[in-house]
Amino acid sequence: MRAARVPTQTRREERARAPRISVHARRAAALLAAISMAVGAMAAVPAAAQDARYLGSVAGSQLDRPIVGMAATPTGRGYWLVASDGGIFAFGDARFHGSTGGTLLNRPIVGMASTRTGNGYWLVASDGGIFAFGDARFHGSTGGTPINRPIVGMASTRTGNGYWLVASDGGIFAFGDARFHGSTGGIALNRPIVAMASTRTGNGYWLVASDGGIFAFGDARFHGSTGGIALVSPIVAMASTRAGSGYWMIASDGGIFAFGDARFYGSAAGQPATGTIASMAASPRGGYWMVTADGAVLTATRAAGFKTDPNLAALSPEASVARDLFYRINDERAARGLRTLTWDPVLADLAAGWARRMATEGRMYHQNLQGLFGTPLVAGRFTALRENIYTGNGIYRDSGSTHVAFMSSDPHRADILVPELTSVGVGAACVNGTLWVTQDFGVVAGYPAPAPAPVPPRDPIVRPDENGPSC
Repeated sequence: MRAARVPTQTRREERARAPRISVHARRAAALLAAISMAVGAMAAVPAAAQDARYLGSVAGSQLDRPIVGMAATPTGRGYWLVASDGGIFAFGDARFHGSTGGTLLNRPIVGMASTRTGNGYWLVASDGGIFAFGDARFHGSTGGTPINRPIVGMASTRTGNGYWLVASDGGIFAFGDARFHGSTGGIALNRPIVAMASTRTGNGYWLVASDGGIFAFGDARFHGSTGGIALVSPIVAMASTRAGSGYWMIASDGGIFAFGDARFYGSAAGQPATGTIASMAASPRGGYWMVTADGAVLTATRAAGFKTDPNLAALSPEASVARDLFYRINDERAARGLRTLTWDPVLADLAAGWARRMATEGRMYHQNLQGLFGTPLVAGRFTALRENIYTGNGIYRDSGSTHVAFMSSDPHRADILVPELTSVGVGAACVNGTLWVTQDFGVVAGYPAPAPAPVPPRDPIVRPDENGPSC
């Protein structure tokens, strides 16, 4: 099947974008970051104690699913990354104890927590299903219980014999020796909860909303928030300090906000080709790590400042844009209960080649999808193909703007959200500062063919953030 598009339509759609944050809001966020930086400069912490060292990453690898969380070992000399399918990547003294990478999950993994010994970890899915590995013990879950809102994160107790789960409405579910200290489940929030962190004693916890609003319970103390500031990008994760008297929050563009005894050591905001931040973790020896959806690990310490992932140097801007669009597509589908798509190298090569061709010729038009079924690469592999194309006209050249343009267009959004799709490949080309993108979708032979369906509604766009890799 072919979804016909015309260049003028796509250019028009590309301007139907979510409103940008005002200049005043950007200045406010920058001011807050500057204040945090100044506080960090006054910290009397020995440089040797800052030890959030880069230990490896999966940046530059083709992941089946995006990275959604990370956890540090108790020594601070290792960390795990977890993907939305439960695939685990271990670095430093972190050991692999198992994963759900080969398991058909009811819902995607959204976070993880390590045990006190560092010899195990828990994974949590958006329905509250718990998967325990190593010396982590199963203490209960909400996997078989109807919940009002999806689970978005978890934290373990000091003893390692329990854990809390938090839902996007701030509802708290306590298991094992974790105690309930309060929640925002009955409060009308301005923005959804996105993460949580526990105190050093294990007798309290903080919840953070996507606007940076902080809710403190038990012996957790409120040290500040960004709840009253219009942020450029939403908060996606948080981590508490070793002393438990402060916390960091991180935005999807890598902006860091430090409160209490948490110190600002640098951020990824404004760094080229960094990608969208998925999570963060604090080293008990000092400093913090940030991880992107495509598996890049960034570090920040007092001694060394901010350090980017050396693996990013090997990833071209075009590859970064394509990968980020792949993750955004699956985020939209997962949020609507649709099957997430597998990255297909054949479709990716076709998409990349077509993006380069359009860029070379300086015009937008579709390749002959029907004719591709006569080629060895496609014949017998797929039963249906669809395609979206885009150009930024030299103005919009980042993956976020491209995604919002596609999702704001009825025919393009319809292609992205076809329920029967199984596979996708995305290609990008950067020529003279102009971004060209092709998305090729497919249905693998043996799966049901796409059926006629109404155009899905535009809102909510799950990934409206206009950040990410760019030309």
